[in-house]
Amino acid sequence: MTAQRAMDVADKLDSSARRLMMILLDLRRRVPEVMGSAIADKSGLPMACDLPPKVNAMMVTAMSALAMQSCANVMTNLGLEPAERVMTESKGSVIVVRSLSGGVASLFAVMKGNVDPERAKREMDSAAREAEAILTD
Repeated sequence: MTAQRAMDVADKLDSSARRLMMILLDLRRRVPEVMGSAIADKSGLPMACDLPPKVNAMMVTAMSALAMQSCANVMTNLGLEPAERVMTESKGSVIVVRSLSGGVASLFAVMKGNVDPERAKREMDSAAREAEAILTD
């Protein structure tokens, strides 16, 4: 690879990371109950992150990717289509992990428990479509 080609690839990656970050910030704007979000590759490495500073982003994205993969395996072993979304609720919060591009990446969001689940699903799906367009570009 030439030095110029390497620079072009680096510029594209940087541009993609900025665009993915904008998706996360827009998700938080559209859904004020979102406390943090991230987009990770299938290994769980963060590609864009809007998580609070005290949160270990690497751990959260790795575990959310693992959760998504585990659920996909369960569905497949039951003869069903792989899971597109995993939603976990606790007393005061909701965590959603949404598969991107058939498992190439995932979108993670932690939200306050009072979020409307249908609105959360709709906005996560919208953010997922935007991220998929960037990831397949």
